[in-house]
Formats: sequence, C-alpha cells, structure tokens
Amino acid sequence: MFNLSLNENFQVFIRLLLAFVAGGLIGYQREKAEKPAGLRTHILVCIGSALITLVSIYGFGKMGADPSRIVAQIVSGIGFLGAGTIFRFGPSVKGLTTAASLWAICGVGIAIGVGLYFAALLSVLFIMAVLALLELFEQRLRTKGAHLIRVLILDTPGAIGRIGEKLGGMEVNIKNIKMLRERENLMRCYLWLDLPAHLSLTMVLGALQEMNIVQEVEVD
Repeated sequence: MFNLSLNENFQVFIRLLLAFVAGGLIGYQREKAEKPAGLRTHILVCIGSALITLVSIYGFGKMGADPSRIVAQIVSGIGFLGAGTIFRFGPSVKGLTTAASLWAICGVGIAIGVGLYFAALLSVLFIMAVLALLELFEQRLRTKGAHLIRVLILDTPGAIGRIGEKLGGMEVNIKNIKMLRERENLMRCYLWLDLPAHLSLTMVLGALQEMNIVQEVEVD
C-alpha cells in the first residue's frame, strides 16, 4: 500500500482535474463536429493517461522501477483506440484527424501527469487551433471557386443520397459537404457546388426546393 503525503494527494487531485478540463476542451470540439470520438472519449483518454503516469511516478517510481517504461506503453496502446475511429468511405479514408487528436490528448494527459503544466496548456491551445482554425483554412482551399448553399432537410434514410442524385443528374459537382443536426428530425446541409457552364445557381436552388424532403434553401 502506498501512503502519499497531503501535498502529493493534492498534486494528484489537481493533475487529474486539469486532465479532465483539457480532455473536455478537445472533446467538445470533436463532439460539436460530430466526429466518432467526442467529449467522453477524449476526457477518458486524457484522465487515463494522466492517472497511469501518476501511478508510475508515485507508485512504481517509489519502488525503484523506471516510471518511463509504463508511460511508454500508453503511447503505443492508444494506437488501438485511434484505429477504431478510422474507416474507409468510398475512395477516401475518414477519421484520421480524430485518431490523431486522441493520440495528442494522450500526450497532454502524460504532460499533466508529470507536472508539465505549461507544455500541456500550449499543446491544448495548438490542438484547438489545428482542429478549428486550420479546418476552416483547409475547407476554403478545397472549395475555392465553389458556390456554398445551405439546405435544411428532413432527417430520413437516403435523404442525402436523393439530393446527390438530383444534383448529379444536373451535372453539378459536390466539392464538399458538411452536415449538422438542426433539430430532432431535421439536418442542416452545407453544400459546396461546382456548376457546369450552362447551369445557373437559381436553377439549382429551384430544383432543390421542389424536393419534398427539402424544407429550406439558402445561399451563403
């Protein structure tokens, strides 16, 4: 049994609390973006990493063992969890960014566990910048020259497919798509469209408005 001093117990409490907050910040961004690993997953990964680091320091470290050996297993073990968020969607692979965010938040948890608070804080800020700000920058690069429209649709099976089929029949290329839940039975779709020369945006909007699953169409 390991008996920690009052100061050591306080350090454990503070570090686990900080791990909870750090994991929550990154997890909230992933949850808001409706990614496979969200708020709870990132919090648990960060707390777990910090906890195992604390155990290696205050437990096995006091027994004379090398604490870094246990910490090294965290880094390798997180790969199995990250792999579960990666899947193939047609010709592309999805979930790599979420897997990377899990790996990064694991590193933040380890940093907090050993007491590197400043490094952990900077890492959280940089991770948030990458996930939020750089995503907008990448989106602008992918959709340069495209028309952005917002479509409110009924959340029914095959709804997105029907819209894609409708636009495809008009020779409209969907360069990017983003979906957010508006209410329980409604989805807000952001579509970046590349129109053929013979087709106007007004014609595309009119065709979408004729569909019974479409509730509202707006141009950004």
